[in-house]
Amino acid sequence: MISEMKQRVLIAEDSRVMAKVMQLNLARAGFEAEVAENGLLAWERLCEEPFDLLLTDFQMPEMEGDELCRLLRQCALNADIPVILVSAKGFEIDIPGLKREVGIADVIYKPFSPRQIVETVKRTLSPTPLPS
Repeated sequence: MISEMKQRVLIAEDSRVMAKVMQLNLARAGFEAEVAENGLLAWERLCEEPFDLLLTDFQMPEMEGDELCRLLRQCALNADIPVILVSAKGFEIDIPGLKREVGIADVIYKPFSPRQIVETVKRTLSPTPLPS
C-alpha cells in the first residue's frame, strides 16, 4: 500500500512558542511542518529541499520576511510555492505591494488562533474550495 505524501510546510518564525504552536497544529492537521528560527535559516532550507508552502513571520532576525520572499522567488527549487505572511505589523506593511511584488498568497495578523493558521494553510494548498 502506497501512503500519500504529506504536504510540507516551512515555518519561518523566531518566537519558539509561536513556532511550536504552528508546527504542532499543522502536524495534527496532517502536514509535515518544519521550523526555521529566522529568515536566513529558512532561506537555507528553501535552497536545500522542496516545500509546498512557506509560512513566514514578517519581522525576524537575520533576514525579514519580505526579503526572504524576494529571495524565494529567485530560488529554482521553491520559486513557485505559495507564501503566507504572519505579522503583528499589519498597518505598517504594504500588503498589496508585497502581493504584487512577491506573490504573497495570504496574510495572517497576530494574534491569531491555531485554527486560523490551519484553515489558511489548507485553503491555500487546496486545489478546490473547502466547504464552510
